[in-house]
Amino acid sequence: MEPSVRVEVIGREAIVVHPVGDIDYSSLDPLREALLDARVAGVRDIVVDLAQVSFLDSQGLAVILFAHQRQRSAGGRLALRNLNEDAYRLLHVTNLTSVIEVDHGSAAAASGLATRRGA
Repeated sequence: MEPSVRVEVIGREAIVVHPVGDIDYSSLDPLREALLDARVAGVRDIVVDLAQVSFLDSQGLAVILFAHQRQRSAGGRLALRNLNEDAYRLLHVTNLTSVIEVDHGSAAAASGLATRRGA
């Protein structure tokens, strides 16, 4: 499956990024570009929905962590949603579950981002 990313706007300053396929060293660019474009556009709240991601390696996690740090430094946030068991285990063993918010909720939770931000 060719890696791709769909971006869903859920408010003036909130988006959901939906990567599809593997997120590894050879397929990072679509996700990296979507996250960077969001930051440049002034998006404050980003949810990365991993429901259609079949594999996430440490390089993919590094891209997400870097975007998380950029968001935090600008007063925003980045959360992950719909992690598969392997992706959650990767976050857990690297102790990033205490750093990056993992949303165990539904699309309604993502919509709550825009509501809390007044969008």
